[in-house]
Amino acid sequence: MALQLWALALLGLLGTGAALRHHKLNFFQSETELNHLVVDRETGVVYLGVVNALYQLNANLQLEQKAGTGPALDNKKCTPPIEPSQCHEAMMTDNVNQLLLLDAPRKRLVECGSLFKGICALRAMSNISTRLFYEDSGGEKSFVASNDKSVATVGLVSETVPGERVLFVGKGNGPHDNGVIVSTRLLDRVDGRDAFEAYTDHATYKAGYLSTNTQQFVTAFEDGIYVFFVFNQQDKHPSRNRTLLARMCKHDPFYYSYLEMDLQCLDPSEALAPTFSTCLAASVALVGTGPVLYAVFSREGRGGAGPRAGLCLFPLEEVNQKMQANRDACYKATQDTFYKPFHGEIQCGGHMPGASESFPCGSEHLPYPLGSRDGLTATAVLQRGGLNLTAVTVAAENNHTIAFLGTSDGRVLKVYLTQNGSSSEYGSILVEINKKIKQDLVLSADGNSLYAMTQDKVFQLPVQECESYLTCAQCRSSQDPYCGWCVVEGRCTRRAQCPRAEESGHWLWSRDESCVTITGAQPQNMSRRAQGEVLLTISPLPALNEDDELLCHFGDSPSHSARVEGNAIICNSPSSIPGTPPGQDHVAVNIQLLFRRDNVFLTSHLYPFYDCREAMSLVENLPCISCASNRWTCQWDLRYHECREASPNPEEGIIPAHMEDNCPQFLDPKPLVIPMNHETEVTFQGQNLDTVK
Repeated sequence: MALQLWALALLGLLGTGAALRHHKLNFFQSETELNHLVVDRETGVVYLGVVNALYQLNANLQLEQKAGTGPALDNKKCTPPIEPSQCHEAMMTDNVNQLLLLDAPRKRLVECGSLFKGICALRAMSNISTRLFYEDSGGEKSFVASNDKSVATVGLVSETVPGERVLFVGKGNGPHDNGVIVSTRLLDRVDGRDAFEAYTDHATYKAGYLSTNTQQFVTAFEDGIYVFFVFNQQDKHPSRNRTLLARMCKHDPFYYSYLEMDLQCLDPSEALAPTFSTCLAASVALVGTGPVLYAVFSREGRGGAGPRAGLCLFPLEEVNQKMQANRDACYKATQDTFYKPFHGEIQCGGHMPGASESFPCGSEHLPYPLGSRDGLTATAVLQRGGLNLTAVTVAAENNHTIAFLGTSDGRVLKVYLTQNGSSSEYGSILVEINKKIKQDLVLSADGNSLYAMTQDKVFQLPVQECESYLTCAQCRSSQDPYCGWCVVEGRCTRRAQCPRAEESGHWLWSRDESCVTITGAQPQNMSRRAQGEVLLTISPLPALNEDDELLCHFGDSPSHSARVEGNAIICNSPSSIPGTPPGQDHVAVNIQLLFRRDNVFLTSHLYPFYDCREAMSLVENLPCISCASNRWTCQWDLRYHECREASPNPEEGIIPAHMEDNCPQFLDPKPLVIPMNHETEVTFQGQNLDTVK
């Protein structure tokens, strides 16, 4: 069964500093190292490819089935099937899972290992112990993956023509590999060819025997009629690392359409914006107006400062436009920036105008395959120092884009990508300290979870924790683009979980930094001895219907019904008000506005009730000045020597509020000091004494 692990989540909340939360994470632990992970989008089942085994887990990472894949007698130099009498150096060898893919329409799992020259098998998705196809005696034509665990293999299951399922494969060339870099493989027996044999005799590309460049593939993906490969290439002459994006038509068995070009990601944090040298992970997501390639890159910092990492975005529309422009340039005349991939010379120019449009998937009379040094360059929207970004996956929520980035120190960063090209890291989860997050960072079928792999564990992480924020202020401070405040229910939710989210003001998105607030009150204050109405201005006031009855609640007084007028809520002042605290001239009473249904909190405001009787005591021995100078509308009654509430038509003998200069005063005593126990005449200068004659 799935295990649970307490993990720390570091939530870097904008404007609020870093906060620590504890999460109880589901995780599954393998006996051997994890290699690959895929998810069935229909059932939510998780498939794990690990060293010597496959696991089938449910969506909560509980074990359903296990199938062994190794170890077995093998030697990289020997051709399977392995016979000890023929392969004397054979020994028990681990089987590293090199490729794990779903053929969902046919309910099949494609798995390729490092044993036996990288041969593959088809298994039933419903029961991974059931092998639908496996053949270890097919010879070189059945060698698909690399048999070197340090050489990555990537792939994609798709169709060349309707109903014809094929496997596109890209891999580097290990010392004992067959040299095939890119290939198209059958997944069913067709015209005498078995599964995993080449689609046609031409449907492979080998590195030329003179090639001195080595490739490390990162990912494969499809878009429309095209299949793409992202890979790093270490050039020897001159010595440098390049990241390349290759494209070809799915239904092109001759690879006439193969075209590769450079992808560059610039680091804007330093002068001259140096280029990140290596792509470590990439994924494609459909956001906004079209699919985008998200890629994380790495480079060594200057002066031994450690690695630097960046995230770059390449819209596929721009990718295809650039590739079309490169084909046009080569077919017409230019050849300075072009080369022939893997080996040979390129022959550009001399082709009829419009050739690239007339032959979108190339032709034998056009240059093929084609490589261009004139590629796409993007500036990193996010950069980090001191670590590598090792995985990336992207989700969309209410037309907002969120990137989840794995790191080399065991974290998953949560990053909001704005439409203007900037980014904002709003949180991170520490999955397993100092354990690299592996490349297969995958969303669950329902999009509510994220599966992250370390060395031997796969974790189920929540993509959001809106419900953990108990107030609108906490929800807003989270800055989580998944979250917003559901006003009528008084809780932090995803938009889809708020029943009236489509109504104005009923779901307040966290990144809009808005909560329902009382922005003003009329009157601004009130005497504790008065009775009246308080008109509260609300912003933003949610759209209310006749069933949305609001209550006013003053302090500990009983609630009463509120009246709604436009953007204002009208409450009656309470009949009972708490006592004025000693040394103060008012008491602040909390006004709460509630929905009658379930007493859901809407907003609150501290409302002052002043006490003129206490106001006269704040300035010692100067009751008139103390009364008339306070911030309330208290007035001093000279006749009765008392401080009371102002009246609209003040009588004679009244010192109005804020007219303390009119109070009777004794000033300038002479002498300033007199002896004790000795009768002394003291004189004063009087001010405003005529008012008390």
